[in-house]
Amino acid sequence: MSGMSPRQWRGPLAMRRRPASVVLGMVIVGIIGMSLAATGAWGAAGGYARPELLAETDWLTQHLNDPGIRIVDMRSEGAYRKEHIPGAVNLDWKALKDADNEWHVIPPEKFAELMGQQGIGTDTTVVAYDDQGGLGPARLWWVLDYYGHRTAKVLNGGWNKWVKENHPVTTEVSTPSLTQFSVNIEPQKICLVEELLGEMKRPNVVIVDARSPAEYSGFDVRAKRGGHIPGTLNIDWVRNVTNDDLKTFKPAAELRKMYEAAGVTPDKEVIVHCHTGVRAAHTVFTLTLLGYNQLRNYDGSWQEWGNRPDLPIAR
Repeated sequence: MSGMSPRQWRGPLAMRRRPASVVLGMVIVGIIGMSLAATGAWGAAGGYARPELLAETDWLTQHLNDPGIRIVDMRSEGAYRKEHIPGAVNLDWKALKDADNEWHVIPPEKFAELMGQQGIGTDTTVVAYDDQGGLGPARLWWVLDYYGHRTAKVLNGGWNKWVKENHPVTTEVSTPSLTQFSVNIEPQKICLVEELLGEMKRPNVVIVDARSPAEYSGFDVRAKRGGHIPGTLNIDWVRNVTNDDLKTFKPAAELRKMYEAAGVTPDKEVIVHCHTGVRAAHTVFTLTLLGYNQLRNYDGSWQEWGNRPDLPIAR
């Protein structure tokens, strides 16, 4: 015990004086907490402001036959046909961009048709997954949210966690019946380039670049020009999920600390971009999960900004 002060030693002494039932209860709580942290389920149990946006694998297992749920597999078609979650349909995230103008989101009438073809109606709960940390599913969630559909979830850990836990899989291709999907555009969820030029000058606005540091610095050039939008903060979207095979969302406290330390606080209006608006959607989803309310996706992102010589850049 050398080097330990009396103040430090008071904790264990105080613990000894507690009733045995209280001590046992504290031990049980500690064990549960460690178990939740180890399985990646801690955020759903307590921490996220909107935990309903995440679907845990155990929950989905219990709702596989729920007629009000449509599961969407956003991996490649080849991976889907090899094996997928029972009842899932396959959807490529690229279908969520405008085929006639890739800088923009899929138009409302085409999106309504696409959702109807997938058996997704106005009241359907959508649960999407992939094997990339929720990148495609978050994009689907954002487009659904932009078009006024609130009942959508991202499967936490996605396909990787589902398979590791030995949940059921199938090779049967799902063919859902056509249904009606209505859209209700919410323009405050998106940011156009003309708007961004004005927002850059406002002190209560923070712009987050969700690309990699190499893209942000201009080392990795994926448009006519490399670099970043002046004044933006670089927080790579991969930092939202764990750095392991499961790629579950990090605990709420860890995510809040990361964003708030960078100056991305809930009192500010947050505009997020990446290269095509997909990684940005993942960050918008993450911040929504944390309870942020003033969020917009600059959907044209660097694919638009970096290809327009009239717009300012920094390196």
